[in-house]
Amino acid sequence: MQPTALDHFIELAREGWDGLTTSNVIRLRRLLQNLAKTSAEEPWLAQIHADRPEMVELYTDPEHGYRLLAHTEPQGLYRMPHDHGAGWVLYALQYGALEMSTYQPITDKRGRTRLVSRGCDTLIPGDCRVFLPGDIHDPRCVSDYIVQFRLTSSDFKLEKKEGRMIQYLDQGSMA
Repeated sequence: MQPTALDHFIELAREGWDGLTTSNVIRLRRLLQNLAKTSAEEPWLAQIHADRPEMVELYTDPEHGYRLLAHTEPQGLYRMPHDHGAGWVLYALQYGALEMSTYQPITDKRGRTRLVSRGCDTLIPGDCRVFLPGDIHDPRCVSDYIVQFRLTSSDFKLEKKEGRMIQYLDQGSMA
């Protein structure tokens, strides 16, 4: 049986895994961009498009703990500004269009902190964005649906449980 694009990605990601380093992030971004260009006719990806699961785990590395997930989201789904605590993540869009704003917390002279947007980009298939620890972003699906791959440095449930992952109330205030 011929290896799939997913098999190829997993093999190359494992071979050169080096944690959170510039070279690893650049390498993984390129690998995810290639994975996002996979034909939706490959059976594993065709199934994701057909079933449109909220999330499916494609791979978890037993040695390093990083995870490759596939997500589908319906049109209009918005996720409030958030970071991933001490974790880091790469988002690669395989299908659809996804708006993504990024933010920086700014404290004014009175000591009030609010989020200030750096701007909003629309990701299209093949685009990949990297979010390092503490980077704040808010995705919104702007097409009929999206399929995206997320490569996470760890299981983010622990980041959330231990209070490191922050979800902000809105773009103007801090939670």
